[in-house]
Amino acid sequence: MKQSMRRIGAFTIMAFALTSCGSNDFRTDGIEAVTVSESDGFYRFQTGDLITFDEPKAIQVFEDMLREAERIPGIANVVGPEYDLEVRFEDEETDRYYLWLNELDGESSLYDADDTDTAYLIPVDVTNRLIELLEAD
Repeated sequence: MKQSMRRIGAFTIMAFALTSCGSNDFRTDGIEAVTVSESDGFYRFQTGDLITFDEPKAIQVFEDMLREAERIPGIANVVGPEYDLEVRFEDEETDRYYLWLNELDGESSLYDADDTDTAYLIPVDVTNRLIELLEAD
């Protein structure tokens, strides 16, 4: 069931990808740490079972994810996210994202928690690095 829901989400995202793509304006400077948890759905960020990444190599993977994410035009409609991400910056600001890792096709997707109508595709190479990072912990 979960696998078929992922495929439905992937097909929805790919349909949007076939139209023109754009970049994003996600903040990547001054990331201090990234907290990741398994998601419990939209609008319910987890507060338990958190993994915090604060080492420079790990932070670089998340910076690359945010920097290389390509906006997909249109309004996306997908199943609930796999992961909740909270990015904490040196100035104590935080940004929140929802993440779907697509191990089948390689490209994953990301949503800004403040704008869940807009999807962003994450390239295959960054997806692979995210998977390695998350599976290591």
